[in-house]
Amino acid sequence: MKKIRNVTVWLLLFVILCSLNGLFSLAAYATDNSVKIAGKVYSFDEKANYEFSSCESFDAATPGTNTYGSFTVFGSLSSDGTKNGVPSYLVSGETAQLVYSYTDALLNADEESWHLIEDKSKKVDDITLPSNIQYGALILQTSKDGTTWYDDLTLTNLFKDTPTQNDAFYAANRIQLANGCYYRLIVVYKTAIKVGEKKVLLVTTDEIEYKKTAEVYEFYLHDNSASEQTSTVMSRNLGTLTNTGKDNGYSGSNAIGIKDPHYGWEIGHFFVSGYTRETKDNVGTPVFLKNVGDQITLWFNLEQDIDKLNGDETLSINDDVNGYDQYFQTSKTDMGRGTLIIRYTDERGLKHEPEIYANYLKANASTSADTIVRLFEEGDYEVALDYEIKSTPRKVAGVEVVPEYTNYRIFFMFSVRNGNCMVYPFDVVTGDELANEAITPNGFKLDMARSRYLTIDVKRSVVTEGPNGYTEDVRFNRPAKDGDSYTDPGIYVFSVKNLYTGESTTKTIYVGSVGYMRALSVNRITVAELNALIDQGAIIADDGTINMPTPTPAPSEEPEASTENAEAPAVDSEPPATESPKPAESTEQPATDRSGTESAEVAEKTNPNSGKNMTVPIVIGSVGVVAVAFVLITKKKRTAKEDNKE
Repeated sequence: MKKIRNVTVWLLLFVILCSLNGLFSLAAYATDNSVKIAGKVYSFDEKANYEFSSCESFDAATPGTNTYGSFTVFGSLSSDGTKNGVPSYLVSGETAQLVYSYTDALLNADEESWHLIEDKSKKVDDITLPSNIQYGALILQTSKDGTTWYDDLTLTNLFKDTPTQNDAFYAANRIQLANGCYYRLIVVYKTAIKVGEKKVLLVTTDEIEYKKTAEVYEFYLHDNSASEQTSTVMSRNLGTLTNTGKDNGYSGSNAIGIKDPHYGWEIGHFFVSGYTRETKDNVGTPVFLKNVGDQITLWFNLEQDIDKLNGDETLSINDDVNGYDQYFQTSKTDMGRGTLIIRYTDERGLKHEPEIYANYLKANASTSADTIVRLFEEGDYEVALDYEIKSTPRKVAGVEVVPEYTNYRIFFMFSVRNGNCMVYPFDVVTGDELANEAITPNGFKLDMARSRYLTIDVKRSVVTEGPNGYTEDVRFNRPAKDGDSYTDPGIYVFSVKNLYTGESTTKTIYVGSVGYMRALSVNRITVAELNALIDQGAIIADDGTINMPTPTPAPSEEPEASTENAEAPAVDSEPPATESPKPAESTEQPATDRSGTESAEVAEKTNPNSGKNMTVPIVIGSVGVVAVAFVLITKKKRTAKEDNKE
């Protein structure tokens, strides 16, 4: 017992250690809804231009102490260590929200405390802002490599225009997260404090100290799933290039002739990967079929240096500051150096708002690298890349003379469909999946597992009992859709068809609890087959079991006389009353059965002592059995006594 107790204790300790290890493992991979980003705070004198990139002296950002506000990234985030010296986070989702929260405390502080004042300069380090900083500026930069930065968002006079803030000012887009992106937030502002008074020629003036502050936060975000995607062997190039003219919403369609600046070269290629099979719809649009585990991905490969297109220093991608897309009906906006637009249409034919990625060629694409555009689920998609080329063939003393501008567009459409042909019925109460020919008293709900483009037809029949057995009657046969529920008793047969593969699947579900419905489900038979069994005397149990009647054994046949004695007269069992009994001297053979043995009845009559003679072996056998039993019992008792003595 002591050994068993020790083993039990060790087993319990082992289980506890394993549980703790599991808890620590889970904690290491836990995700958070928000992450505070650590930053650096740089201080400069009044004449500086916030040159943080060349300043070696800084303080750690401490919200509420040496910063204007606090910087937080919201989303399903998990720490991923560092990347090129900055914090890295995995994002499990389509976006991450950037929030810089602050109050108006510094804006409204009195003059004898540090308070916000206006800065009329436009320079922040090596960045020239579109307007004066005024009462604070916020600049968000993005980078593919952490070295070359693009000004993604610039807000000036921020703390005056928006005195308090707790909302997101920026959302990381799917393209950035799919490929991984560096972010840099720069917050700059000028403050002052009255430290005393002084007299100059009998005039009293305030003695003021000034300070310029730059808060800098850097970090890296990438999508946990998309970051693992790679270009697969199976891929398909998409898109057609068109010269759309100039300033017409990229709506023209002109041939690219030999005098066209875009003649003979391409900006890049779009291609899709991760599908199982490609087909086409009835108008020739590519349809990519996916199976479980497939991740259909759209990629873009930029083949040109956007500052020297086709190796020509006079050709570059221009910043289209007032562009729009007529096809998607977008508003006029700064489209930057190339704008990518994606519009999704769902299974209902509803067109969603287009996703617009301005400045795509500069901010989101790398030369000679495959860049993920995004991952796609079922639906129809329209994609356009709009960009403007600037041609400067004439320069005088390095100054461009009458530059020329031309708009271009790459456009294509494609669809994504699930390649399976399945729909899953689930019990409406328990939530359990129901197999083919299953029965449920509760009813079921159809789940298409995100396959939105399957056609489903459902037929419901009811079974009634009548004088001639059970009868099946069809009550409806109609189309169905994802999420439909069926709770009325009956037999439901639904047929699923995939229009793109031609495959079809049929399943049957029984709704009810009566015995005959269970019999149909349990035994997987039809109503006609059930009636046939009942005609044979079958009895249906409440659980659906079918019990067939036990067959009655046929009556035994009279022994047939042998051919040899077929003509022998029948032997009378009793002699006539007038005659005395005679000894068995007759030479006639007794009647025999087919095996040649005497029948018991005839043997008894012809040999009255035959029954008495059988008792002798029976008695001898009984005595033998008793003797054997006595020996065994005696031996067992002797063994028990010997064991007790020991």
